[in-house]
Amino acid sequence: MTDEKIFDIALSYDQSITSIEKVLFYDKYQSSEKILGLNKNVIKNILGRRWSGRSFNPDELLKKAEKSLPYINKTGIKVVKYCDNDYPEILKKIPDLPFLLYVKGNLNFNYDKSIAVVGTREPDENGINRTINYTSELVKNSFIIISGLAEGVDTAAHKTTVENKGKTIAVIGCGIDRIYPAANKDLVKKIIEKNGALISEYPPGIIPNKWNFPKRNRIIAGLSQAVLITQSPEKSGTLITANLTVIYDRKLFVINSDCFSYKDSGNKNLIFLGAIAVKSPEELIMKLKEINILDIEKISVLH
Repeated sequence: MTDEKIFDIALSYDQSITSIEKVLFYDKYQSSEKILGLNKNVIKNILGRRWSGRSFNPDELLKKAEKSLPYINKTGIKVVKYCDNDYPEILKKIPDLPFLLYVKGNLNFNYDKSIAVVGTREPDENGINRTINYTSELVKNSFIIISGLAEGVDTAAHKTTVENKGKTIAVIGCGIDRIYPAANKDLVKKIIEKNGALISEYPPGIIPNKWNFPKRNRIIAGLSQAVLITQSPEKSGTLITANLTVIYDRKLFVINSDCFSYKDSGNKNLIFLGAIAVKSPEELIMKLKEINILDIEKISVLH
């Protein structure tokens, strides 16, 4: 690991400057060490917004980075910056790209065939079954499955991919040293063994705070050419991913099930607003092959 990486890691611990602001700073200074050495007034002037700088303590940030480095080295975690060659090109296309990615496992995928399979943490039996059926067909057609490792639909999508000898990427909303939920520890091991990946923009030690997960969702959508929502109620974090899918100009598919329950109300609303409805795995595969551009005007109300 290069000397510069320790400063990249240190900068990733700071939460007072957003990820895209870090990218803009790095574009200007070409060095995390230089960014950490800037006068706080200079940072505030460049940011052009309210910023007290109270929590921006370069010495403390470096101490955190130095403390985490042995774990990163020992476990073979890749630290990938947005301008590195192995940073996924598809993720560079979103306006709020992550400054840094922490990666366990493989990162070299065919993102031309990447699709996110997401949904509620509390699916009913129909939600689980359709997640399994659709994911199985996607894996059969060599798609890379991306999801968020959450309970429910996400876990079903990852498990189904592994069981069908496919590749999957789990994007988490906490430090790369933590598995959340903890019950998925063995699943993550299998994901990596099958040449998949565990990805986070958060360095070791960061706990799974609830506000991390909406940020996590942008990486799920950003890594995907398309997003499939298998089941979502009217108020669901999944709808954040749906919104981001539209903003990023990716394809948004939603399962239109004949077995309706209140847990499908979010699906019904998205279809009403113009998301691409599918009723079978075969129809999804056909539309993935045929449709090249989302009709953004139809679903602009999702913004």
